[in-house]
Amino acid sequence: MKADTTRADADRASTDFAGYAFTSVDAAPPRPGLFILTRAIAGRPLPLYVGEGEDIAAALAAFRAANPREAGVADGLFVLDRPMARVRQHTLRDIVSSFDPPLNVAHRKAPAAPELAALVEDRGAGLGGLNEQPGTALSVTEDDLKRLVESFYGRAAADPLLGPVFARAIPDWEGHYQIVQNFWSRTLLGTTRYSGMPFAAHIPLQLKPEHFTRWVTLFGETAVEVLEPVAAARAIAKVEHMSTCFQAGLFPPDLGAGQANGPHAG
Repeated sequence: MKADTTRADADRASTDFAGYAFTSVDAAPPRPGLFILTRAIAGRPLPLYVGEGEDIAAALAAFRAANPREAGVADGLFVLDRPMARVRQHTLRDIVSSFDPPLNVAHRKAPAAPELAALVEDRGAGLGGLNEQPGTALSVTEDDLKRLVESFYGRAAADPLLGPVFARAIPDWEGHYQIVQNFWSRTLLGTTRYSGMPFAAHIPLQLKPEHFTRWVTLFGETAVEVLEPVAAARAIAKVEHMSTCFQAGLFPPDLGAGQANGPHAG
């Protein structure tokens, strides 16, 4: 049975990740090597997480058990046999530093691709100041966050562009206030009350780029008025990054369009 499985894996097409030929599989094999969980964006498999171990199947199972929500975002699995631990670790560093998968932390060089950061929280701490960091040094309180949320949504509800969207999407304003305050409490104060995936909630809203532009502008104006400067700057940077990520997830580029049209004359 093992020989049949190995032969079946070998018959599959390989995909290049940072110069390494990985094989697409339906189930991870119990062999030493590396695995990559991917999500297809505009037809390309982009790494969400890169792992390695003496038993690929066991390493993947452990990751999925610890991160079921994030692992559920993946729609592809690729493996590469590597019996030597030192070689596996070197290969993992190369791939992570090339792709900056959002669920890896070590060996990252930059924030994750916005299309992926829209789907799962980017765990690379301190990369360009775009990720959530505990805010113990900030002068901000839960009362400040409550004022921020209520002030922003009060303005948004009255806004000609955003108001109709929120009116359709939010049946319980008090409940929504609490959810969003929990989000900002995690972002600026490092608490753990919020565990949602905000991008998913925005998928059915039929948003357009102009909605995001207005959201960022209105939130920035509110944050500057309600929060002290350092906290306001961090909150605005977070919203700007979320806007970029959400738009990348909602409006992914058609990578094949340029190829289909052929090269453009300069």
